[in-house]
Amino acid sequence: MKPAPSEFPAAPPNTTLQMRHPATGKSLLVSTGYAWQVLLLGPIELVRRRDWRLVAVSVLLPVLGQILLAPWANRAYLQLLLRRGFRAVSTTPGHVSQIEWQLGMQLPRYTGRSSKSAD
Repeated sequence: MKPAPSEFPAAPPNTTLQMRHPATGKSLLVSTGYAWQVLLLGPIELVRRRDWRLVAVSVLLPVLGQILLAPWANRAYLQLLLRRGFRAVSTTPGHVSQIEWQLGMQLPRYTGRSSKSAD
């Protein structure tokens, strides 16, 4: 006997967000869930992201720091990118809104490349 369609588990939401800088056009993919890379690679992943504040925490508290940082490191990275001027790109309708709802924060949207030069 086949189960009803409503009994199938829902597909996991896409937790990857595309960010783009309006002045340079540089584009990055940012995960918004649990930071497995930070848990497993620690400061190596944080250096790749150039998040020096979290690198210091991870180096000062090697294993404990990675365990404590992993649940919120992706959100901190997203906020760092927003401070650097990156904006969210909507690849499918409602995707950025869904991520905003999951994070509990509003994200500025990318509207196109600006003519201003990068600082």
